[in-house]
Amino acid sequence: MLSVNIPVYNIEVGGLVQELVSQSARLKYPVEIRVYDDGSNENVKLKNREISNLPGAVYTELEKNMGRSAIRNKMGLESGFEYLLFIDADSALVKPDYLSSFLENADQKTVLCGGTTYKKEPPKEKSQYLRWFYGTHREAISALERNNKKGFIITSNNFLIPKKVFEKIRFREDLKMYGHEDTLLGYDLHRQGIQIRHIENPVEHTGLEDGTVFLDKTCVALKSLHLITNQLLPGDTEFARQVNFLNRYQSIRKIIPAFLLRWFFSMFHILLEKHLTGRNPKLFWFDVYKLGYYSTLGQKKAG
Repeated sequence: MLSVNIPVYNIEVGGLVQELVSQSARLKYPVEIRVYDDGSNENVKLKNREISNLPGAVYTELEKNMGRSAIRNKMGLESGFEYLLFIDADSALVKPDYLSSFLENADQKTVLCGGTTYKKEPPKEKSQYLRWFYGTHREAISALERNNKKGFIITSNNFLIPKKVFEKIRFREDLKMYGHEDTLLGYDLHRQGIQIRHIENPVEHTGLEDGTVFLDKTCVALKSLHLITNQLLPGDTEFARQVNFLNRYQSIRKIIPAFLLRWFFSMFHILLEKHLTGRNPKLFWFDVYKLGYYSTLGQKKAG
């Protein structure tokens, strides 16, 4: 009935798979747990190979790195059961009935998003504080709030989709860079009339990056968003209206021309980065940083 898919890149997932195996043993439905390695280093692969000894687990090492969208598509299409649950490798289960909660809410016309949570205590590593602080305040929100505000937005770290739906609508592989592949998938599902529902069934995000790495990944994700709006969905006003960041950017552009945003970013981005990776970052300045960086993308077309 359920295929759990965990794409892996340089993360040991033995503990996560052990917990999934334990929960699946308590279900009356068949469950498979598929772990595909997307080009990790040999030390990580050596540890993860032990997964193949666990009941119901399928461990596969790919010959070359496929990327975030392609590996998820491959896993979903090769899965054996009618529901596909995708979990990111840097996750930990927080509910003993995590699998059963998804199955109790599953139906063939709905995509379910479980949500994300973080440890209550800030990380001991000060360099990871920005990622924890952002996740705690912007990502760890209730299902009620997500249903009211997220619209078609899904997060690929923890969602369940019927395989029949995924066979027709899956991740777009022409989006090669990191970021917003799940935003685009959610929009494609929305346009085909597939319901997206958020439930209270989170996983804990354990992969806290260094603050500078998080800022770099944020910029790459903004490049992906720019690519979506300008090349994959050119002129699609609904997408821009429903993605909060794009809506906010367009509203600010009506007041502040893009060249002023670019000037501000060029003058102050170093100070902003120093503040955001410091001891007491403010998410207001993180939002300003993102708006300024986005204004620098595609400058020849910007106004």
